[in-house]
Amino acid sequence: MKKTHSLTVLLSYSLMSFFAHAETNALIEVKLFKDWIIEGERIFCNVAIKNTGTSPIRLFEDAVAFHAGQIAIRVPNKSNNAMEPGVNWLYDSYAPEYPFFKLLSGETHVYEGRRFSLSNSFSGEKFVVSVYLNNGFWLDSEPMTINRAISDSEEFLATINDGRNLQNNWELVAITYKNERWLYKRLHQGGLGAAVCPLSLSNKIRVEPHDGKGRYKIWDGDKSMIYEIGSGLLLEGPDENNVFGKWTRERKQKAEADNAEVRRRKAEERR
Repeated sequence: MKKTHSLTVLLSYSLMSFFAHAETNALIEVKLFKDWIIEGERIFCNVAIKNTGTSPIRLFEDAVAFHAGQIAIRVPNKSNNAMEPGVNWLYDSYAPEYPFFKLLSGETHVYEGRRFSLSNSFSGEKFVVSVYLNNGFWLDSEPMTINRAISDSEEFLATINDGRNLQNNWELVAITYKNERWLYKRLHQGGLGAAVCPLSLSNKIRVEPHDGKGRYKIWDGDKSMIYEIGSGLLLEGPDENNVFGKWTRERKQKAEADNAEVRRRKAEERR
């Protein structure tokens, strides 16, 4: 299997608190799993957020709330971004219902159980992935570009559903572009799609119902994966397929080890 493209960007950004003169710095790591999209596809990523300032950063505990109300794609240095009013409204809507946590100075947080699907409207131009901190403040990644591509081939694999609404069907297709082959879920008979995972270039791909509740077993040759419609994630699968899960798992393990060391040093300083 060809090693897949990925892009990691980091940015340190500062804000000064008006009342405490505490500095809010964040190092945002954005992980994109390929550098091209096809027509109708949405970009997906995960993030690691490190607080490099002295003031705590308030983040939604729940990945769904964070996805809706704190993360967005924006055009850098452009006022009145289309995403901003919507994210601000969603932030205000989710804030009373969903708890926040304080990301303390020196610590890193990685979200699990969800990939962050972002608008593809900025394909071919520079964009930033931003984290919203309320009151008009954003933390921005470095500018990135993802190019629009035309697939070399598409292979229909199966029609799937969640086992509840049998009229609400999706398609699984294998899309090949240059030396890459990816599994996609898209609306039945075309439309908006999202990449799930890379596939081998030559193996036969088979799809089987797994539990009748929106989970499917997908075979890439003799290697199997469990795919869940609701989350859009592989629940099981080898690392060469489950690149999202592999990065999230390893990055979280590193964050936990780093956070433990930060807390140890702080405890020593307080003695």
